[in-house]
Amino acid sequence: MENYQPRASQVQPLVGQLKESIRDMVQLQRDYQLPDELFWEIFNTRVLLNEQIDMTALIGDSNKYAAPR
Repeated sequence: MENYQPRASQVQPLVGQLKESIRDMVQLQRDYQLPDELFWEIFNTRVLLNEQIDMTALIGDSNKYAAPR
């Protein structure tokens, strides 16, 4: 039986998407003080399901969760 070796062309887009989603989560954590439940709900959607999220619409126009500066 042969060992499966994914082609670089197949793996590269997935790696880029993962990096982008993790970068979004780092930015979200840095800029907002979210309750744990909300953070993990967003994490599941953005990172695990790899769905795009409109952070502005999700958080709302209020600065309710904005981190103090």
